[in-house]
Amino acid sequence: MSVTLPAIEQHARQRLWLACIWAWPLCIVAFGLSFVVVAGFLPPPPESASATDIAAFYAANRTTIRAGLIGALFASALLLPFFTVVSAEMRKIEGRNPLLAPIQFGGAVILTAFFQIICIFWLLASFRPEANPEIIRAFNDYGWLVWTMLIPTYSLQFICMGIAGLMDTRDHPIWPRWSAYLNIWVAFIGAGGVLAVYLKTGPFSWNGIIGIWLPVAFFAIGMSVNAWLLWRRAKFEFGHPIEA
Repeated sequence: MSVTLPAIEQHARQRLWLACIWAWPLCIVAFGLSFVVVAGFLPPPPESASATDIAAFYAANRTTIRAGLIGALFASALLLPFFTVVSAEMRKIEGRNPLLAPIQFGGAVILTAFFQIICIFWLLASFRPEANPEIIRAFNDYGWLVWTMLIPTYSLQFICMGIAGLMDTRDHPIWPRWSAYLNIWVAFIGAGGVLAVYLKTGPFSWNGIIGIWLPVAFFAIGMSVNAWLLWRRAKFEFGHPIEA
């Protein structure tokens, strides 16, 4: 029996939808390998390091830093297809004239853009070995301060996701209430990072547990939970419900 064109198109749309959801697992694996293993950027260099020390770090690891950050550039771009699915699901919850979904997607664009920008600044720090060490440290500082302090739009994005989950009254909501509260918690866990501009040591610095480690851990956990819930919802809507 022949397959109709609409059926083929629907199948292609479903595969594209699932591919966008799988962009997050691919993103975290590729980014982790590139940023952590190849570039060696986690843990960050200490805030108290001298300009000479920072310049020496870039000079000693110039090739791996460049390769790792280029990989991180491409990996972080995968956030956009994933968050596009999040926004589309939120529009289904809100119906006509959605507000939360555009706000969430705007936050996603800003988050992705600044991942790209800070990687380029770090690449710029590696570009000229003969550059003044103070300039190299300034580029390095910019990247880590943005990483730690770019909280407001990031938090707003997850708050919108949490509110959408609490608004979802369907029989099979994409975000159960516990996951809606998890998204709100992810939104607030990194707020202490804004104090990194005041402190060069301690838990609130860009190398501290509140400045970087807890936000990174909760971001990874929250994103992975959301990816799983998106996948469950997609399989349910495609006619293959997944049991809880």
